[in-house]
Amino acid sequence: MNKTKFVRRMILLVVIFVLAGCTAASETPAAHEDETAAGLLSLPEITAVTLANRPLRVVATTSLIGDVVGHIGGEAIALTVLMDGGQDPHSYEPSAGDLTAVADADVVFVNGWNLEEGLVGDLATIAEGAPLVPISAGIEPLEFGSAGHDHEEEEDDEHEAHAGADPHVWFAVQHVQQWAQNTAAVLGGLDPANEATYQTNLTSYLAELETLGEELAAQMATIPAEKRKLVTNHDALGYLAATYDLELVGTVIPGASTLAEPAASDLAELVQAMTDEGVCTIFSESTVSSQLADTVAAELAHCESVTVLPLFTGALGPQGSGAETYSGFMRTNVATIVQGLGQ
Repeated sequence: MNKTKFVRRMILLVVIFVLAGCTAASETPAAHEDETAAGLLSLPEITAVTLANRPLRVVATTSLIGDVVGHIGGEAIALTVLMDGGQDPHSYEPSAGDLTAVADADVVFVNGWNLEEGLVGDLATIAEGAPLVPISAGIEPLEFGSAGHDHEEEEDDEHEAHAGADPHVWFAVQHVQQWAQNTAAVLGGLDPANEATYQTNLTSYLAELETLGEELAAQMATIPAEKRKLVTNHDALGYLAATYDLELVGTVIPGASTLAEPAASDLAELVQAMTDEGVCTIFSESTVSSQLADTVAAELAHCESVTVLPLFTGALGPQGSGAETYSGFMRTNVATIVQGLGQ
C-alpha cells in the first residue's frame, strides 16, 4: 500500500471512531453554518475523471436522492445509496462499509441545508477530492415557518428553533426536476463519454415527473377549501403546502429535525391550535414512532374520532409499500393526504 492510500485509510478509521462516539445532536460544526442558512446552494466545479474501463462510482446519501441519481445514471454508473428506504436521514449513522464506499467514490450527492445532520463535514473529509454535490443547488429554499402558516406568529425562541432553510424540497415535484438536471450536468461533466446517455435519461425522467406533477395537482384539488389544513409529525411538508395551497396548523415535534423533543407546553399548544381550527387528522411518519401523535390525538375532545395516518417523508418505502420510487412515494403520500383531509 503506498503512502497516499495509507493516509487515506487512516483518516477513514479515525472518522469511523469519532462517529461511533458522537451523536448528531451534539454536533454543530461552525464550518457548515452557511449550509443551514436560507440561501441558494451551488454546484461545485466539475472536471472529468479517468475511469479506465470502469463505471463512474457514485454515492447518494438518501434513498430519495439515490432514486433520482439512478434514473439519470442508469447502467453507466455504479451507485451506492447510504441510507436504505425507511431510514430517517436525521438519525442516520454511517457504517464502516458506508464510509469505505464514500472513500472510493468519484462523486457524492447530498441533499444540502444540513438534512444529513452534520454528516456532510465527515463526507467531505473521507471523499478525498471527490466532489460533494448538493443536489438541491439552484433551488430557492423556503425558510422554516414561511409556508402555509396562517395562525399567530410564533414566540422568538420557537422561531429560533425553526430558523434556516427547509431542506425537504422533494415535496415539490418541480424541485426534483431540478435535482435531475443537476445530476445530469454533474455526471456528464465527470464522464463525458456517457454524457449523451445521461441527457437521454434526463429527458425521459423529466417527462415522467411532468406527468406526475399534473396527476398530483388534480388529486390535491379535490380537497375542500375548509379541509386544507395539515398537522404533521415534524416540519417536513412546507414545500407541499406551498405547492398545493395547504395551511400548516402545527407539528407534533416543534422543529426541523425528528430528533427534537417537544415539551408538554408544545403539545398543549398544538392541541389548542387543532381545537381552534377544527382539525381531527394528524399525519405521522413511517420512519418515526407515532407515540407522540397518538398522545395528541387522545387530547382532542372536539373530535368525534381522530385519524393518525403515516406518511413517507425522509425516505422511500420498503418493497410492497407503493413508495419504492420517488414517483410512488409522492403518489402514495398524496393519496393518504387526500384520504385524510377529505373525511
